[in-house]
Amino acid sequence: SKEESKEASPARPKGQMLAFVLIYLSYVAYYIGQKNYPFWLQALIDEENWKKDEAGTFGSVFQITSGASKLLNGPLVDAVSPSFVLAGSLLAVGVCNGFMFQHSSSMLNVTLWGINGIFQGFGWPALARIFIAWFPDPKTRGTWYSLLATNQNLGSTLVPLILPTFMARAGWRTAVVIPASVTIGFSLILFAFLKDSPSHDEPKSEEKAKAQERVAKKESQEQGTVDKPSFKLVALRLILLGLVYFFISIIRQGVGDWSPLSLKEQKGLNRQQASQCLVMLEIGAFAGGLTGGIMSDKIFNGRRGPVMAIFSAAITPLIYVAFCVDVQFMGLDQTTITSILYAGIGFCSFAPHVLLGLFARELAPEFQSTAGGFVKAVGQLGGAFAGQPLSYYVEKYGWSLASWLWIICGICSTVCLLPLWNVEAATPSQNKR
Repeated sequence: SKEESKEASPARPKGQMLAFVLIYLSYVAYYIGQKNYPFWLQALIDEENWKKDEAGTFGSVFQITSGASKLLNGPLVDAVSPSFVLAGSLLAVGVCNGFMFQHSSSMLNVTLWGINGIFQGFGWPALARIFIAWFPDPKTRGTWYSLLATNQNLGSTLVPLILPTFMARAGWRTAVVIPASVTIGFSLILFAFLKDSPSHDEPKSEEKAKAQERVAKKESQEQGTVDKPSFKLVALRLILLGLVYFFISIIRQGVGDWSPLSLKEQKGLNRQQASQCLVMLEIGAFAGGLTGGIMSDKIFNGRRGPVMAIFSAAITPLIYVAFCVDVQFMGLDQTTITSILYAGIGFCSFAPHVLLGLFARELAPEFQSTAGGFVKAVGQLGGAFAGQPLSYYVEKYGWSLASWLWIICGICSTVCLLPLWNVEAATPSQNKR
């Protein structure tokens, strides 16, 4: 009944906005502690005379360790205080950054960056658990989730805006010192102010709980006739999503991490100009993530597959024009043209990136964390390939091979998404653990 629905609709918990701001900024800090990589990567090659494949080892080790962490840390995140995990892991990220390049041992530096990856892997699972506790209403949670995911874009945008200035004034090692200071400082704020859930201040009333239970029971009866997909079908769909994440990650990590170097060698852009392109990449991603979420809800009635397929298909021509063609347009300079193309690549690649995790959980409502962790781990393998393996082939065959690899990945991700075009999200009554 309308009265039951009204009664069951949860009021906004006290302190909800403070919790949202804290978890939003926490992942901005996490990203600052990892997206500094392209800047000290270029410095290692240009100023310390490292080979590309040697420097690329950092990226591969990071992707492998963070991927393994995300796949395996679910039970720990569920067992202890998520706010403690979020703050403690951010503190560890800062410590790892702070000790980077304080010594000459390349093995020790790679190990520290790998440990950074392990603790980075705890960030989003802990954040997501806190988010769900503070935003209990599924009808509004999707909008807030899309907004929350933009913290990755903000973090990635701040790094190229801030670090080049400090590096120019105080040397390239500030590319790890500044992120270390930010992450350690904000972790202390999280320890002091972030709470796991609103239950600390505002216990859930028995009447509200009973009302929600009645509505859920009624919905369950109404949806009882809906056929559930078989385990094999769900597994096949998750494998397809994992492959999509693998291909999208090769594009996102490859373009993002190697841009300062590739744009210098391919197009003659300096560090500041490459940073402008990276900023546009993240601005485009910010818009793409929000647009993709809204389109999947408003145009395709909650189906994620069509939006992801359309955006993935659009990546291919953008990459071709950006990296394989010498574009001349209306007298614009090379930096402006490349920045516009980078905005388009960011727009089209980030929408699938955002929706992949949500789609995986909707496909497997009975084991959401495992499904999301599996898909994310496969994606990390793609990110790992964009590190040392990609740098090896670039060293041997040049940047044109990387460009065509990204184009092929865009095509493959689109093909993998076509079978998922008509797949719908699970109904609320199915989302029971």
